[in-house]
Amino acid sequence: MKLRIRGNSLRLRVSKTELAKIAETGKVEDTVRFSSEQSLRYGIEVRPTGAVTATFADAAILVTLPKARLDLWLRPGEVSVEGSQPIGGGKVLQILIEKDEARHGRPDDSVA
Repeated sequence: MKLRIRGNSLRLRVSKTELAKIAETGKVEDTVRFSSEQSLRYGIEVRPTGAVTATFADAAILVTLPKARLDLWLRPGEVSVEGSQPIGGGKVLQILIEKDEARHGRPDDSVA
């Protein structure tokens, strides 16, 4: 899974393998290690209802995805899921979750 952060926006790209795991188990997670003591976890978790949201706590970014949105996203031709949430001061966090289908012939989980 790839994570991009820019300003008040999060973008996650999931491989076919990761998407299958989300569909099967309801979640997927990855970690970036900065040292033996420091890491950042990030993931996607499916919830029965609600909106696309993101939280940050305990050195982890968690994006939640309602089951109905997941079901639509799993359809062929559906590339992304978008959401936004107010963060105060009239500002909004933009959230985008995408299927990583354009791998240019590389293996599904290769580092790009």
